[in-house]
Amino acid sequence: MDQPGTVSSVGIARLAGVGRAAVSNWRKRYADFPSPVGGSATSPTFEIAAVQKWLSTQGKLPSAGAPEQAWRTIEAASGGPDLGEALWLAGLFLFSRSSSTLGKADLHSPASLVEPVRRLASGPGDLLAGGLADEWSPRQYAVLSAVADLDGDPATIFEQFYAHYLTARGATSDYATPQGVARLMLSLAGPAASVMDVACGTGTLLHESMTEDGRVRCLGQDLDPAAARIAQLRLLFAHRRHGESGPVPVVRVGDSLRVDAFPDERVDLVVCNPPFGLQDWADEQLAFDPRWEFGGLPPRTEPELAWVEDALAHLRPGGLAVILMPPVAAWRSPGRRIRAELLRRGALKAVIALPPRLLPVTAVGLHLWILRRPTEGHGANRVLLVDASQAAGGIGAPVLDLAVQAWRTFHSSETVEEQAGICKAVPVIELLDEEVDVSPARHLAASEEGAAEPAALLATRAEVLERLGSLGESLPPLVANSDSRLEKARRVSLEELSRTGAVEILRGFSRLGNDQQELSEPAVSGGDLVRRMPPSGRAPATAVRIEPGDVLVPTIAASVVARVATTEQIGSRLGQNVNAVRVDPAILDPWFVAGMLTAPANLREAVRHSSATRDSVRVNLKRLQVPLLPIEQQRPYGEAFRRVAEFETMAERAADEARELAKSLSDALTRGTLAPDDGA
Repeated sequence: MDQPGTVSSVGIARLAGVGRAAVSNWRKRYADFPSPVGGSATSPTFEIAAVQKWLSTQGKLPSAGAPEQAWRTIEAASGGPDLGEALWLAGLFLFSRSSSTLGKADLHSPASLVEPVRRLASGPGDLLAGGLADEWSPRQYAVLSAVADLDGDPATIFEQFYAHYLTARGATSDYATPQGVARLMLSLAGPAASVMDVACGTGTLLHESMTEDGRVRCLGQDLDPAAARIAQLRLLFAHRRHGESGPVPVVRVGDSLRVDAFPDERVDLVVCNPPFGLQDWADEQLAFDPRWEFGGLPPRTEPELAWVEDALAHLRPGGLAVILMPPVAAWRSPGRRIRAELLRRGALKAVIALPPRLLPVTAVGLHLWILRRPTEGHGANRVLLVDASQAAGGIGAPVLDLAVQAWRTFHSSETVEEQAGICKAVPVIELLDEEVDVSPARHLAASEEGAAEPAALLATRAEVLERLGSLGESLPPLVANSDSRLEKARRVSLEELSRTGAVEILRGFSRLGNDQQELSEPAVSGGDLVRRMPPSGRAPATAVRIEPGDVLVPTIAASVVARVATTEQIGSRLGQNVNAVRVDPAILDPWFVAGMLTAPANLREAVRHSSATRDSVRVNLKRLQVPLLPIEQQRPYGEAFRRVAEFETMAERAADEARELAKSLSDALTRGTLAPDDGA
């Protein structure tokens, strides 16, 4: 195949590190800008080599090392939505080249460039061949060409690409477990000859388990094909780094709750950071699944307990599981029966409360559950509860080090020295009450000594005050407006703008007709938009993927809400009850559109033409209007709207910090560790 790689306007913007509007301006201003070679009038494509040459000649190509520049080319060629597949393809080539006898010069011909990948497709693991087509697309060829001339260790280059991939995704998906959290989980587990992750994402936990010992047998499964392929490549690189002395790691695609890829496998250790809050994860066919031996099939509202039972089903007798859990799983009423059975049979051995904000997807302090597959004659006795939620400094803090030591002591003797507010071995009988609440904070006496260091509290007080004082700086400079251009501007509905091609209205997916599709992709829900949270929903792979500059609007909310897609949301899907307005950046500024959609007149329009209730209104996007202004007049308004939105986000975070500080200061005053300053 001798077809060159192509790139869209969005890809050019990624390649040059600019916005899409800049690319539109370059096409108008520079007569020598490369001509389109494909696509359509509204979405042209360009030869990537010609674009790179033009950017370099004009001095618009950012300076970077060879791997960084190669990644920019890969990101540009992938077109955004297929970035995970592009990373997998680049890694597949790097892996095959590391064992190829071909010289670098041979890799310039298409046949020799593709052949190492073809040969590897029949190698270890059924995932390697799953994404290969009979013909390479221009984008795939551009990805391969980007890595053909790279020198250096292929494994190191691939991990660099992987780090860039996480940055591009915002690292907010279910796919990546922070390395510090992974190391803590494996430190608690100790050495194991075989490890499984039933929701492995891009394989961080399994990869960490192979860092020290390549002889570990690793098994993984994930619902997302791109994430699973990336995971397998990372593990194969680790396997090769250790001289390929141990078993070949195996990762498979699928929903492990619905279709277990390893039904007969029993391992020493299961580690897992599963997705939380899944809906419709269970069906009637699962009712008789043999995995639900600790209290039966979990209720639909308790998918996290299903992950627990799934993990226990894959352990050999005496094997351990370390699972990251949301705090609600420790006390929520529907899960009482299963928690009680786990306690009675001695399966739940420890619950460790972690500090907040360890995972980018949530600010909540999560729990680690340590479970053990019961053995003959080993009944319930005690459960170790550790509260490290107040540890300053995150995973590396001394309290978390103490948690690891406390678990190791408890694991060998089921006893531990009690420390007020931090750790205690609690008799199982004390937990088997009506609530079966295993939250550490519920059962550990408050620590009077060292619960809140006065110096640290005062330092936090100073930081919060400084942050509150600097909030005003984030607001845009504004003046009283004597210019009536905005008032006189004709207001046009989004429906009319969509007919002219200035905007495209994209709908969130509907469950109607999609009942048989797996909800395999992270998606933005209406609640995520209202609360300014990362994507928490799920959608099928056919749902619309969010692109930079998209204006997201929930169809049901207390008012008209419009947000420009954040870095965390780009690349995820439109969830149910979320629509997107995709604007032509040469005609409309997305921040201007988002701000104007929230005008009171649009809210009145939405209320008048929808089935509104006292608390919510259904928004008909087509009826909403924006004023028509030249693009150069829109941009100052758009920047002002952007800064106002940023101010609101900062203010909400500052309010949360202020509430936490107020509680800590109040607690310190009651303990006597802080006192009023009489001289102030």
